[in-house]
Amino acid sequence: MSALRFEDVTVRFGGRFGAVTAVDSVSLEVPSGQVVGLVGESGSGKSTLAKAAVGLAPIRSGRVLLDGRPVGPERGARRAKGSGAVRPLQMVFQDPDSSLDPRMRIGESIAEAVRADGDRSAEVARLLALVHLSPDRARDYPSRLSGGQRQRVAIARAIAARPQVVIADEITSALDVSIQGAILNLVRELQLELGLTMLFITHNLAVVRYVASQVAVMRQGRIVEQGPTARVLEEPSHPYTKQLLAAVPGKRWQSARAASPSPTPSPTPSPDKTNRGDND
Repeated sequence: MSALRFEDVTVRFGGRFGAVTAVDSVSLEVPSGQVVGLVGESGSGKSTLAKAAVGLAPIRSGRVLLDGRPVGPERGARRAKGSGAVRPLQMVFQDPDSSLDPRMRIGESIAEAVRADGDRSAEVARLLALVHLSPDRARDYPSRLSGGQRQRVAIARAIAARPQVVIADEITSALDVSIQGAILNLVRELQLELGLTMLFITHNLAVVRYVASQVAVMRQGRIVEQGPTARVLEEPSHPYTKQLLAAVPGKRWQSARAASPSPTPSPTPSPDKTNRGDND
């Protein structure tokens, strides 16, 4: 896996009637093999920063680096001899319907991202099992799957391309609470098993606490605070971070120096739901 770095990235939209700066001189590093959480309210610029990394939003200034080398169209998808497209950055979206073609069986959708050398059918079956779906699901269309199952397929499709970095953009926010925990468990499992480097975007602070070793807080297009997750969430220094924490319903955030354990409950679902991907 590789390290992803944003250096003074600015993204601006608009024309002659005025421009809006969605991302304002943001610098952020996602170390190799780690999960960095990016949090902030809607409209803070989180998703725009993610889209800038994968070429879906124009960068006005600054640059995005992967292992110290600029990310651009020439690195967005390169083709090696005897293989399919290799994409160093892959993005999983909030709504899996935006990345899954309803006219294609899910096995076909995943196979598109699989390397051409070798048995694609076997690789699709392996990937489905990796995200806790039955290989038989390869024959189904997305409409036959639940929202949680479609998100698992989207994750399988992303890792099928063997990316160096995965960007997950609010991948649990459209799911029922009971299913969110199962998807978060899957993210943690895949991160440990595959050593994924991941930028995990969310507005849910409990989610960040659960999956990310580091966190950055974004407000009005800027990073206002960043650091180890425990330190930022338990001893925030910026007023906006404190405001976000205070808005978490039914939770009292304590200092890491407190004698009692953290009061934040894990989003882990009950044991009978954790590994039953075909039921969510």
